[in-house]
Amino acid sequence: MLFERAPVQAGFQWEPPLFVHDGEAFKHAMSQWALPFVLGLTLMAGTGFALAGDQEIPPPPTEITSLFPTVTPIPPHYEIPRQLADGWPVGDLRKEKVHFERIFHQVELAFQNPALDLHGLLVFRHGKLLLEEYDKGFDLYSFQSLNSCTKSVFSTLYGIAQDQGLLNLDEKISDLYPESAQHGWTGEKTKITIRNLLTFDSGLSNDFGGADPSPDDLLEYCFGRPLSHTPGEVWDYDGLYLVLISNLIARKSGMSFPDFAQKYLLGPLDIKGENGWPARPKGLYRVDYGLSWKARDMGKLGQLILNKGMWKGKRILSESWVKDSTTPHIRLVKDVDDFYGYLWYEQQPYGRGPVIIDATGANGQGIFICPDADLVCVLTSGSTDPQVYEAEAYLFWRGILGSFY
Repeated sequence: MLFERAPVQAGFQWEPPLFVHDGEAFKHAMSQWALPFVLGLTLMAGTGFALAGDQEIPPPPTEITSLFPTVTPIPPHYEIPRQLADGWPVGDLRKEKVHFERIFHQVELAFQNPALDLHGLLVFRHGKLLLEEYDKGFDLYSFQSLNSCTKSVFSTLYGIAQDQGLLNLDEKISDLYPESAQHGWTGEKTKITIRNLLTFDSGLSNDFGGADPSPDDLLEYCFGRPLSHTPGEVWDYDGLYLVLISNLIARKSGMSFPDFAQKYLLGPLDIKGENGWPARPKGLYRVDYGLSWKARDMGKLGQLILNKGMWKGKRILSESWVKDSTTPHIRLVKDVDDFYGYLWYEQQPYGRGPVIIDATGANGQGIFICPDADLVCVLTSGSTDPQVYEAEAYLFWRGILGSFY
């Protein structure tokens, strides 16, 4: 089901959210938007983390009063990001239309916030890296586990495969895997399509006992999993079944999945990760977690989406897939305006104004994209605090996006 956003009025110009100037207005906004938003993020990132076998799903936050304790701001000591041969031009934040002291004070406070436990914070606007701050021993050369942000990387790779004519969203898994029937892919499961797997509404059970399944044949394991819901009706976050698609990309392309990813995405973006796709027996690869990138490289994925599939004048991904994958296709929670596209999260607060697209990973990894502001923000963290997603939503809206004009 496709959800439509409210049309942007003619002559609309992006403006910073009002609640950055008004604490009471912000609290109201948090109750109306950010709290439901981070419930979705907690479900997405926390569940993916739990399925990786690292920790149980934390309870959702209930209050915001302790997120940003009162700390005396440190005077700004801004430095222009270092120019490297990594494809990123750098710029001077002080020359942008920005409330400089406000954004820098918010960044300083964020790095002192134990709920966030920030490793890095980067801001890109108009295609330039303007702000780059690190802490906890991390720097611009450090690798950070993407956790479930890996899913959004895979969304991009699936889009490339579809652009090449290898697969399409409405193909049924039962048709693509004729052998699946003998392993239990029968009945209602024969209705499941690639689209269902990308929107997490396949109906397949995600009850793995909090562990990462590692059977000898992961395909047969997936084929035999029971249904918990009717396909197409309920959003139920689980990335395990994406292995069915990554294997099809390998089959159709005649390449291993890592080689396909390297040739068509990582190579063109000049991304050299520390860890690869988690390998499984029989040449299969998990694609819902596992990658480790530098923070600047996380920004490249965000900029690719912001640029509608272009990077440095070269088309990597079709504009149609960028639009389709970042369009709301399913509601996460009944009666709450939180939506999911194809492995990207979307939010349009109050049904109008700037649309936010983001990738979210456990421990507070985030890539926030605001097309209306031509802005990308990358947050990396090591937080185990269950309020980290709420705190990051607060930081992004109040401290980052709300500081530009």
